[in-house]
Amino acid sequence: MLKKCLALLSALSVVLLFVMGTSYAKTVTSGDMFKAFQKQYSDENYDYKKGSLKITDVQTINLNQPITVKNGDKEVTVNQVQIGVAHFKTVRDYIFFKDWKEYAYYAPEQNLILTEGDVTGVSQIKDFEKQHESKVSLELGPIVGLCLLVIIIPLLFAYIWLRFKYNSLDFKLQNGMLEENNRLR
Repeated sequence: MLKKCLALLSALSVVLLFVMGTSYAKTVTSGDMFKAFQKQYSDENYDYKKGSLKITDVQTINLNQPITVKNGDKEVTVNQVQIGVAHFKTVRDYIFFKDWKEYAYYAPEQNLILTEGDVTGVSQIKDFEKQHESKVSLELGPIVGLCLLVIIIPLLFAYIWLRFKYNSLDFKLQNGMLEENNRLR
């Protein structure tokens, strides 16, 4: 009975930790920030996969000291920044699949996408970047399949052929037929 209670308690604690860890993460899949980044990524990457953008862990940060950013010819003062992690995919030639995970900086008051250089000196953003990672990963699914077909499978067939091929000399030696041929000559 005690073991069952401990098992139930540990299962509930695992579920509770999972729910608490994911409940604070805000995901954006619509709105001005989402539309601006979707347009930017589709313009920058010709192989951008439509519908793959998802911005997670979005936080709105009120800056202690406003930053000044260039918007075209004008200088704009930014007091509030929305930051998140943008996840999107690119597909090149239907073979190379890349998963992108980048920081997304957005000024909601000005409807302006900020670059990493614009927010370099802000300590609150550095804290966010320490908690989350940014990376690009290449999915190897089709590449590995192509490698198997082109390189590994022919090598495997060559090994099997060389290992088990029919050799008349081995047959003659095993059956004592080689000595008979020498006597006849």
